[in-house]
Amino acid sequence: KVEPLEAGRSIGAILIDTGRLAPGDIERILHAQRERGLPFGEAAVGLRLLSVQDIQFALARQYDYPYLLAGQSEVAEELVAAYEPFSDRVEALRALRSNLMVRWFTGEDQRRTLAVVSPGRGEGRSYLAANLAVVFSQLGEHTLLIDADMRRPRQHLLFHLENRSGLSSILSNRSQGDEIRRIPSFVDLSVLCAGPIPPNPQELLGRPAFAGLLEVMAKEFDGILV
Repeated sequence: KVEPLEAGRSIGAILIDTGRLAPGDIERILHAQRERGLPFGEAAVGLRLLSVQDIQFALARQYDYPYLLAGQSEVAEELVAAYEPFSDRVEALRALRSNLMVRWFTGEDQRRTLAVVSPGRGEGRSYLAANLAVVFSQLGEHTLLIDADMRRPRQHLLFHLENRSGLSSILSNRSQGDEIRRIPSFVDLSVLCAGPIPPNPQELLGRPAFAGLLEVMAKEFDGILV
């Protein structure tokens, strides 16, 4: 999890505090930095005191960029946007985000909601929606992810949330009022789980209550992914 207010701290201090660098190694790095005219990170990697991944981790903390470590968070590792923020596939997700910001999410209320759909199972809807939600939140957008797959919901599994109530509860008037969950591991991301699997998911989504819910949420969030 990214801790807040790291922006004023040096990369060296962040790496020492997280156990990636010993205090005695700082002088060696600074000496190499002055002698060779290298940035701190390059000097440390050249001395084999740190890896490129260590530097990326410190930079992510310094810029308050959500960056999770495998085994240190309960959210699923399918959320590559959080676990592998510097990988090519996450760069592709950021490119998709940029296109959507230009072509769809223009700031108007009717342009704040986007549905991620496909004709069949196992085609990556849940994966794409979840990772897009993460990269939008990394941009500082107030983001809501709604799991509207009320036949085979997965977002509660990806984000390690209870699914005892959710969208189906709201649409069937069984809401407890606390269905939207803030995800603390990310800058500005909330999730509305699908809730208990109903016998009539298509009919629930066709009710005016669903359109009304999206209209209300569009006034509270910068972007909504369904």
